[in-house]
Amino acid sequence: MEFQLIFIFYIACELFELFYVQKGSTLNAYIINLLELYEKGTVRFLCMHPSFYIVIFAAIYFDKFSFAAAVLITLKALDIILKLILLDKITMVKPLGIFAEMVERDMPLGYFFKSAIVGFYIIVFYISFSS
Repeated sequence: MEFQLIFIFYIACELFELFYVQKGSTLNAYIINLLELYEKGTVRFLCMHPSFYIVIFAAIYFDKFSFAAAVLITLKALDIILKLILLDKITMVKPLGIFAEMVERDMPLGYFFKSAIVGFYIIVFYISFSS
């Protein structure tokens, strides 16, 4: 019962991030949404990623630090770190470096692409903590 409750809460957090934090049909629209959240405060921006904290909580609660759990924590942390680096460069008007080409292209971010990533995270969470 405990796993099911935490798993449902994790899915809800991932869906919150998908529909609120990751809004935007193109990369530039996505960045603009992130920038609006970032300008309201860094702590608030970090709080907008609750699934990262749920993964850490589940690893501690279930005492499972498997390879899959470590990969999930690392991927979620890198996701947040890369967002912060990009947003910091944009707000400080610094050269974007490796992000420049992606921003110039304004790549489309389809719903299927974003939901596939969320699905991947949910599957890895289930594999990590279900047994």
